[in-house]
Amino acid sequence: MKFSNKFINLGIILLCFLYYLFHGRANKIPLNPKRILVLRWKPHVGDVVYITPMFRAIKTMYPDSKLYVIGAGRVEEVIRHNPDIDKYINYENNFWTVVKQLKKEKIDFACLANLGSTIGFALLYFAGIKGISTFSLESDRGDTSVSYSILKKFALTSPFYTGQYVPPQYLKLLAPLGANTGDAHFRLYFSKDAENKVNNVFIQNSISASDLIVAFAPGGAIPERWWPAERFAELAKIIHKEYNAKILLVGAGKDERPIIAMLAALGDVPAVNLLNQSLDEFKATISKCNLVIGNDSGPMVTADAFDVANLVFVGSTDEREYHRPPGQLNRVLKSVGGDVKNITLDMAKQEIDVILNNLKK
Repeated sequence: MKFSNKFINLGIILLCFLYYLFHGRANKIPLNPKRILVLRWKPHVGDVVYITPMFRAIKTMYPDSKLYVIGAGRVEEVIRHNPDIDKYINYENNFWTVVKQLKKEKIDFACLANLGSTIGFALLYFAGIKGISTFSLESDRGDTSVSYSILKKFALTSPFYTGQYVPPQYLKLLAPLGANTGDAHFRLYFSKDAENKVNNVFIQNSISASDLIVAFAPGGAIPERWWPAERFAELAKIIHKEYNAKILLVGAGKDERPIIAMLAALGDVPAVNLLNQSLDEFKATISKCNLVIGNDSGPMVTADAFDVANLVFVGSTDEREYHRPPGQLNRVLKSVGGDVKNITLDMAKQEIDVILNNLKK
């Protein structure tokens, strides 16, 4: 597969050089762009949430522009109902179909928000987009591939640094347009229908707006990042007993395993199992919580989007890149030695007390 990818990338480089001979670089900055595009086709919810500040920034600076987003997988679900997005284009390895579609749209400026994507750059370049903004990875390793390190020279580049909070770095892609507002707050939206369904679930489980509503997200895309489900259960027992909290369990797909384990360990503590909600209903649910507790995963950045207090357990990943600096209502527990299992129940309880004491103020 890697050998095949090398040949594909080599072919892309050759085609891009041929295209360059006739069309030049994609480093032009339009004065008043009417059609702006953002490409992001990462598979996980959190990876998509990180770029949502870009949409608001574009419409703040260019309110009359038309904003396009190219994505794949669950990208459309994550950004659905966002009023700043005018058109979504789904990418399903249909490279030339999307190229033809973009040519018809006559895009003025595009941001390649997939760091190091050779195919992503080629897609935008062959679509005839004159201004493409992308990243140059500033790290000891350099760019993600040789092909990308060559092709980025055809575009406008901004530095991307490891070890720094990711969302503001995506905003830098808008700097050529003068649209980097500096506002890195995530923005997610849900439908009225989803909100009504969540309200009905709350009514059925005797949950009201005056209750302390705490959602637990014991799963995530990568099992190695999971704090033990039994500890989640013990923490839920403590919060229920000491704060009379209403307990929700959220997740999808492979999260079923830790959720079932957590339910088994909860004993007689009541909990509402919301496994496999639609993403629309999931967003509505998180927006109505007072606190979200979970692993390094999508639910935590969703909580950030709705300004919901949260505690995230972090193992081997760099917490500086993917989570806001800890504050009174958002706390990050980083494990010693990179193993999330090294985080103790007592450590988690101390952070919860900090959050809930500040929520009372």
